[in-house]
Amino acid sequence: MTLKLEPEQNNLLVIRASDVLTRIESDETKKEVVKLIKAQGKLNILIIIEENFANLEAFANWDDDHDDEFIQRHINRMAIVGDLKWRDNALMFFLGGLLPFSIQYFKPGQEAFAKAWLG
Repeated sequence: MTLKLEPEQNNLLVIRASDVLTRIESDETKKEVVKLIKAQGKLNILIIIEENFANLEAFANWDDDHDDEFIQRHINRMAIVGDLKWRDNALMFFLGGLLPFSIQYFKPGQEAFAKAWLG
């Protein structure tokens, strides 16, 4: 599994990304996130890019859909932890600076700092 959802207390959702992220798995994960939001309300999201993360599926159509719009309206903040080589691509993928919530990128080993930033 490329994406693993780990709901935690205080409306924190940890998402671990590994291997090659496909559009199909991304869409399935978004549906699970929508269910969590509907059950719990607004979320803070921590994305952890694991060491074995390879990339996004080549040539996949990553256009936004209805779930993206819903999720974006229901996120307080997003933190991403991962190797700095993924920083620019991750911020571009999540449209850092263009969404109605703050996104901060942290280096590996800074999960505690990321959680503290999320509140």
